[in-house]
Amino acid sequence: MSTAAHTRHAAPSASPWTGTGLLIRLALRRDRIRLSVWIATLTLLMIYTPNALELAYPEEAQRLARVNLLKTPAGMMMGGPVFGVDETDLGVMMANELMLTLIVATSILAILTVIRHTRAEEESGAAELVLASVVGRYARTTAALGVAAGVNVVLTVTMTAAMVASGFGVADSLGMCAGVTAVAMVFAAAAAVTAQMWRTARAATGTAMAALAAAALIRGIGDVIDHSGSALSWFSPIAWAQQMRSFVDLRWWPLLLLVVLTLALVSLAGMLERRRQYDDAAIASRGEHPDARPVRGVLALHLVLQRGQTIGWSAGLFVAGLAFGSMTKSLLDAAEGNELIAQMISAQGTDGVYTTMSQFLAAAASAYVVSCVNRLHTDETSGLGEAVLAGAVSRWRWLSTNVVAAVLGATVLMFFAGLGNGLGAGVTLGEPATVGRLTVAGLAYVPALAVMAGVAAVGVALRRPWIGWLAVTCVVLSLYLGALLRLPRWLIDLSPVSRTTVPSDVPVVALIVMCAAAAVFTVLAAMIYRRRDVA
Repeated sequence: MSTAAHTRHAAPSASPWTGTGLLIRLALRRDRIRLSVWIATLTLLMIYTPNALELAYPEEAQRLARVNLLKTPAGMMMGGPVFGVDETDLGVMMANELMLTLIVATSILAILTVIRHTRAEEESGAAELVLASVVGRYARTTAALGVAAGVNVVLTVTMTAAMVASGFGVADSLGMCAGVTAVAMVFAAAAAVTAQMWRTARAATGTAMAALAAAALIRGIGDVIDHSGSALSWFSPIAWAQQMRSFVDLRWWPLLLLVVLTLALVSLAGMLERRRQYDDAAIASRGEHPDARPVRGVLALHLVLQRGQTIGWSAGLFVAGLAFGSMTKSLLDAAEGNELIAQMISAQGTDGVYTTMSQFLAAAASAYVVSCVNRLHTDETSGLGEAVLAGAVSRWRWLSTNVVAAVLGATVLMFFAGLGNGLGAGVTLGEPATVGRLTVAGLAYVPALAVMAGVAAVGVALRRPWIGWLAVTCVVLSLYLGALLRLPRWLIDLSPVSRTTVPSDVPVVALIVMCAAAAVFTVLAAMIYRRRDVA
């Protein structure tokens, strides 16, 4: 089958880019809802953030306390460079507080979009149907990059318009948003490269995501060395966007560096695609080795398939927990000049701070859980699940073990998240006992994540994988927007993560109820999955 596809692929056509326009329209039609949600969410974030910053830091003294907090190593890792000019200006705060978040979000969108329309289609066999027509060699990759570029152009316009509508200057707003989307295009091009290098979409996506994480880490370490950005910072394309210095001293030349790097990566992707065959890759897959260890059991198979994802997420959450925990002392110091922070700590104590940090880490872990469970839907649509179910594996066992594997992975994630949080807080405060307390506190969020896995399983059983992501969105929004929008308590309590308040309090009844709910959702999902057709 792949040989025939390669023969058609190699057949002469009018141009290597023949059919690119049609493929772009096809991709936009397939992704119209998905992309619209991303664009709307990121644009609304540009409206929400200024209001949230003004609410949290209404006075100059409070903003100065915030600046001092963000000059700590943990603050520099999670924010951006501080240039020492108008540091309490709302625009400067926006650039410092929001750029890294926007860069990571838009880059993830770009990576997923490119892999979805390149390597994932080859892996599922959908690309072979496309290649049966008159399609140029570079058409599919060019179309994927074209869609990513179009989305980033739209985001630049909508986010800039949202900032201008909030009262910010046009030039600085455009510079900030263009820098964000230019970095996203760098990682879209990087995804096009990894799509040529690895045979599976999972490996290609993981490598591109690892490059994004490495860029964020290098930028963070570089800015810790020097608050305005050190020589090390310039080894990361993320720093190039932040060094455009929007709302401080806007300069456009770093944007040119991002454009050049994007073009270089696109050229590399084209060279790799020219040298490989259809459904082949530049780097051989370890799974193709004849001496590979056999996988014994369905649960073991699920664990192996999510192994790389688990390792990557564990490392990321450990670093995030370390950063959160190390901010504790700075947060306590900042409370002396910030009435809002002082009131929060007075009402909840230090454990209240730890609870909030743990909830944010658990909210991030919920995305991992849903992605692991939703892999079952991906395997089903690609035909891989059918190959497993053709053997002596029942649908009940296939789905339930997938949920168990996701929960086991979440346990590993929350152990390292809690350990990082405890180490950061324990070292900065000089309280060794905090390490053990926060590690155990992290594990207390596993029942909440089990509920998320059960909900995602129901979505998979109903062929509605978006249900799991809707649950993640609700969890995140309840944490970020619950107080700002003054949502009723009962609505916030629908989030299992919000219901978990360890270490402030150990809600034993709530934890038991969540375990029972997770079991009910899983059994319900398995019953639905067993009674419907596969694929």
